[in-house]
Amino acid sequence: MKKLSFYKDRLIPVPRAALDELNNYLAVRKTLFCDDNPYLFPEKAGKSISANRIYPVFHQAVENIGITEPARIVNNMRFGAPRPHSLRHSFAVNTLKRIKDKGKSPQQALPVLSVYMGHSKYRYTAVYLKLTDAKHRRHLVDFTISRQEKL
Repeated sequence: MKKLSFYKDRLIPVPRAALDELNNYLAVRKTLFCDDNPYLFPEKAGKSISANRIYPVFHQAVENIGITEPARIVNNMRFGAPRPHSLRHSFAVNTLKRIKDKGKSPQQALPVLSVYMGHSKYRYTAVYLKLTDAKHRRHLVDFTISRQEKL
């Protein structure tokens, strides 16, 4: 766990295979560089990697896998282009969707998910409920556009 914004700890779930790779990376880094830096991907002088380095890599990866889309507004709904923070949104929506697919109430899971994500207010997590029925972002955009055209 790491202290983040608002001095809250956040757990980051990773698959066992990813955890094994991360532990290997940290062991090699420590052996080769005698590095005890607390950051997973450090910059020089013991600092964390900056957003200026993360964003270009993220956007290149998004382009490489073919999910680039410009931000746009349809009616009163904004559909933004993918950004690193989108990964948190995807985690929240997919968690609620898995709960719903198991026949359980996503609404009842919100308090736990809210704490897990480090939200300071319950309502910040509740916004993800409106997206649990959308199979894909593109389908939601297409649906919104089709409703606008019928008006």
